[in-house]
Amino acid sequence: MPAVALRDVYRRFGSSVALAGATLELERGEVHALLGENGAGKTTLVRVLYGMLQPDAGAIELDGERVRVRSPRHALALGIGLVHQHFMGVPALSVAENLALGEPGAPWLGRDALRRRAREMLARHGLELDPDATAGELPVAQQQRIEIVRALERGARVLVLDEPSAVLAPPEVEALLEMLARLRDAGHTVVLISHKLEEIARVADRVTVLRAGRSVASRPVAGVTAAELGAWMVGDALPPPGEPPGAAGEAVALELRGLRAPGLAGVDLRLRAGEIVAIAGIDGNGQGPLERVLAGVELPESGEIEIGRPPLALVPGDRQRVGLVLDLSPGENLVLAEASGQRGGTAFRHGLLRPDALRAAVDEATRRVGVRGAGAPSARALSGGNQQKLCIARALRAEPGVLVAVNPTRGLDVTATAAVREELRAQARAGTAVLLISTELDEVLELGDRVCVLFRGRLLPVEAGRRSRARIGELMLGGADAGAETPA
Repeated sequence: MPAVALRDVYRRFGSSVALAGATLELERGEVHALLGENGAGKTTLVRVLYGMLQPDAGAIELDGERVRVRSPRHALALGIGLVHQHFMGVPALSVAENLALGEPGAPWLGRDALRRRAREMLARHGLELDPDATAGELPVAQQQRIEIVRALERGARVLVLDEPSAVLAPPEVEALLEMLARLRDAGHTVVLISHKLEEIARVADRVTVLRAGRSVASRPVAGVTAAELGAWMVGDALPPPGEPPGAAGEAVALELRGLRAPGLAGVDLRLRAGEIVAIAGIDGNGQGPLERVLAGVELPESGEIEIGRPPLALVPGDRQRVGLVLDLSPGENLVLAEASGQRGGTAFRHGLLRPDALRAAVDEATRRVGVRGAGAPSARALSGGNQQKLCIARALRAEPGVLVAVNPTRGLDVTATAAVREELRAQARAGTAVLLISTELDEVLELGDRVCVLFRGRLLPVEAGRRSRARIGELMLGGADAGAETPA
């Protein structure tokens, strides 16, 4: 009988299905890896277990008895703890104060008693931290240990860690894995959400793979290959091809040589006019730094960027924080880059915005990518999908020689997704070089003339003869040949 079981769990958010019958069984005294590509439902599933979300259907069982986990406080009372990727304590408080958060009677303890209590708690888990240190000033790894200790000291026998190594340096990852092994040996059950194959192989006993909200495999880790995990994670059927772009020209439109920045470990890429190069990868492997460097908002530490066919236009990965000024109108967002007079365009004359040009920009965006509500008083009033279309319309308005599109169909419905993908093909047919950075594997496989995988800041080309979901999934997890240094 498993210590914890989630059976046939369903959870919707509006029209979006996050979980579609997911099942997870956890044994006592094991490290259980939970694997799946972005959007597979991993975080939703553990939030259901922790009481942060209520399932639409399905059951949670503890030691064979069905329970309803009403809240995170109730989850802790049942022996279930969750450690988030980022510190969830109070940064301005001391280590001792953070360890006491939520404990009955702790606010009435004196400082000496809090300090003594914190030292005892830390010692039980082999940690040496200054109880008086301000938590927010500690390294990320030590903040994470505070979260783990707090959960364990509040009685967690099942501990869920959501991508704990994503923000850690290699020596810190090593220390974390050793701690998880000790917890398992002490009889705790650990759920490890991770995309890093070597971590799974090193410490996990079993692995469950989610795909599109469903559990597709649950196996002992011993003997499972990276190719098998990749195939379970992303499936093995290629999407139907769309209308192909034209043949790539010989002119190099964009070249990256030895590009290094925080999060990028020497990226080499040559992109030709009329070509779509699609970069796959799991979030957090360098997509953000690559986007920022190409956008010019972050300088590389070393390396060179050569744009052979300017201008370079960007569809950013975060439409609200980076892509749009939400309090400006959709039309004003469309022509914003032209305000300085350095990006061409016809919207401004002598520094003044031309109303007729603004109306023409809105009409063009509506016609070209189907922005609905483009006449709204602010971009904030648009739906997320229409905000995304607005970012795409602005990038196309620049008539770019190089178009960098980061998750360009995120938040779009099926019809709009097809239209945007066809627009990217049309741009390539017209001679634009398109660099697609996407966490949607279907999109990568459908659009890419060439496909690469971004893994830990390195660009790994997918060989033309091995272009399959299984191979890409293997590289996304750091499997065989992921360390190869082959220019893309």
